[in-house]
Amino acid sequence: MNIYTKQELRSILEQHRLWLENKGGERAILTRADLSGIDLQGVDLRRANLIRTNFSNSNLTGSDLSDADITYANFNNSCLNDVLFQDADLRNADMSFAKMFNVNLKRADLYRTNFDNAYLDNTALIAPRLEHTIIKLRGTNKSDCFTSK
Repeated sequence: MNIYTKQELRSILEQHRLWLENKGGERAILTRADLSGIDLQGVDLRRANLIRTNFSNSNLTGSDLSDADITYANFNNSCLNDVLFQDADLRNADMSFAKMFNVNLKRADLYRTNFDNAYLDNTALIAPRLEHTIIKLRGTNKSDCFTSK
């Protein structure tokens, strides 16, 4: 696990903010970082690389992790209220015992995500309504993908 001082983490987050705003900086890469027990309320980690990051026992209330790669991350016993995970890759993440009220998991990849004993509100995992939705298949040049009547 990579351990960062508060100053190093602050610098990474500032560089990431600049990168998101197209003002230089660089994308946050916190792969295998140990961020356990840290107060990260309101942090903006959109599009960050957070593979195998340990967020256990952390407070991420109000944070934005949209479109981030969070595969195999550990959120065990974390506070994730009001967190945006929209379009995030959460495959194989551990959300056990996490507090997750008013979270946005829209289009997030939740394959094998562990929600054991997580505290979720009723809206977190509601399936989207698909009426009037156009679904376009990608890379399907095979005629057997379509049936003719």
